[in-house]
Amino acid sequence: MTETIVKINGVPTEIIVYNHEVDEGVCVNSGRKDVVIIITGNHGVPGFYKEFAAVIQSKLPKEVPIWIIGHAGHTKPPDDLIHDFPDFEKEKHLYDMSGNVQHKIDFIKKFVPPDAKIHIISHSIGSWINLKLLKESSSIANKVVKSYLLFPVIERVAETPNARFFTRTIYRLSAFIIFLSSFFALLPSLIQISIIRLVSLVYYIPSSLNNSIMKMYHPESLKRLDLIIAQSLKYVRERDDAVIAQHKDKLFLYYGVNDGWCPLDYYEDLKAKHPNIDACLCDQGFDHTFVLKDAIGVGNMVGDLINKSISSRKN
Repeated sequence: MTETIVKINGVPTEIIVYNHEVDEGVCVNSGRKDVVIIITGNHGVPGFYKEFAAVIQSKLPKEVPIWIIGHAGHTKPPDDLIHDFPDFEKEKHLYDMSGNVQHKIDFIKKFVPPDAKIHIISHSIGSWINLKLLKESSSIANKVVKSYLLFPVIERVAETPNARFFTRTIYRLSAFIIFLSSFFALLPSLIQISIIRLVSLVYYIPSSLNNSIMKMYHPESLKRLDLIIAQSLKYVRERDDAVIAQHKDKLFLYYGVNDGWCPLDYYEDLKAKHPNIDACLCDQGFDHTFVLKDAIGVGNMVGDLINKSISSRKN
């Protein structure tokens, strides 16, 4: 596993890589044409998905690359690149919902070989981006073998229980939280780490994620996160049944039983509209934020599905 920074759609972007480096113009292993791409949910930091990706890696042929990509600008910029990021106020279109769709399109077109077979894993709002990829780029859609939409936030976000709670409480404090983060960023690293460790203990967050939390809690990162949240509440409304119908053979949707971001009736509505869609309810008690506590269980499930897909298809 390696972490690298590449420029995508003008934005320096952290990519976490397993098995094969992200290098423009390279060929996927001589005998293997598959590549797995993980599109994160919010908060859009790839490091939260390391354990999940490592489990998937253990299930697949060792030649298959696994690349994790987050949202544009959501990872704290390295000190030597902080001035390379396009200005948020002047270049908001690079960081908004449409900009993040283009961000993923540009990544795939730039780094994925034209003859590769793509397996996309998307989580939460990343699933909305996933569907947009299939809709807006036929060249990418033609290369996608399967898209795995985990706990998919793809419709009526503002009507969900979690969104209603969020808008009444935390979202009203977003400007203050960003303001506080500017002071946090000025603290010595040792103090920052100590605070993050304390918060992790209180909320039972694995210590392995502390570094990812550090990368997220930066004023520039939080501004971009705030923009994505605001736009998802405003613009993610009706489910795109046309793109789902067009690509139903490429889709696998996995819903939680008690998910405050994609309630049970959303799953039932989907099945009523698309009775033959490959969608199921979680029967293992996995949470929407599975990367915090259920990364191994979800990773085993998805890894087995992808491995079955690869094994059943001649390269």
